[in-house]
Amino acid sequence: MSIFVVAGATGHVGSVVARDLLAAGHKVRAIVRSVDKAKALAGQGAELLAGELGDASFLTRALRGADGAFLLLPPPPHDSPDVRAFQDRMAHVEATAVAESGVRHVVLLSSWGAEKPSGTGPIVGLHVLEEALKKTGVLATFLRAGSFTENLLAMLPAAQQKGILPNFFPPEHKMATIATRDIATVAVRSLLAPPAATQVVYVMGTHEYSAVDHAAYLSRKLGKDIQLLNLPVSAASGAMQQGGVGASMASLYQEMYEGAMKGLLGVEPGHRVEKGPSTLEEALDPHFSK
Repeated sequence: MSIFVVAGATGHVGSVVARDLLAAGHKVRAIVRSVDKAKALAGQGAELLAGELGDASFLTRALRGADGAFLLLPPPPHDSPDVRAFQDRMAHVEATAVAESGVRHVVLLSSWGAEKPSGTGPIVGLHVLEEALKKTGVLATFLRAGSFTENLLAMLPAAQQKGILPNFFPPEHKMATIATRDIATVAVRSLLAPPAATQVVYVMGTHEYSAVDHAAYLSRKLGKDIQLLNLPVSAASGAMQQGGVGASMASLYQEMYEGAMKGLLGVEPGHRVEKGPSTLEEALDPHFSK
């Protein structure tokens, strides 16, 4: 039986990673912010560790003695005035904890475009974290995931209340989004079979979808016609701020969209690519049945 630490253990990806490791008979230390939200994991046998990834001493203790860890870059506070500064602090803390704890292998939930030092908005924070982890010398797997299929759920309020789906890409442009549970499957496989050397693994969906497909799906699920609201990328920051996103993060998202349009978020040659099988319906239908 191995010992694994799972950050974000109540999130879309981390919860599945923790559950699958427990099901395979391993010991899991689940890092959570709220113990109350993690009662199901505790019932499955996980050891709950309540704390923040930004607390270096807490994270070092959590990682000490572990065979492997699933880590991520946590989202900044909603009102963060400088998201990139927050990300840089987090990268320093996580890399320091990894180096000092003696954990054997780290699987980092990263992103397409993380090899780029600029021009990709919030993804630059993952570039900084990848580089910081490399400098520790600890064995690492950088799991560079494409756009999450579940990101469409963030558009539900606009669809439900206004009957629209805001879109900043060409309407027919298709992307192979990936379900978070498929990312978790690759993460677990990576934890259970560490590589001989630090590696990058790209994960993407098998099925491609466009904004037109997304609008049609929401129309079916909500029982009403959802219209695409096609906006220029230059309008992304303003539109997001109107929707409640903080100014710093909204600006970074616009930069990310602009980077995507420039082709900065592709698969870097020379690395393995894993494809998740889940369809749009398989990934999202359960959220509509809750």
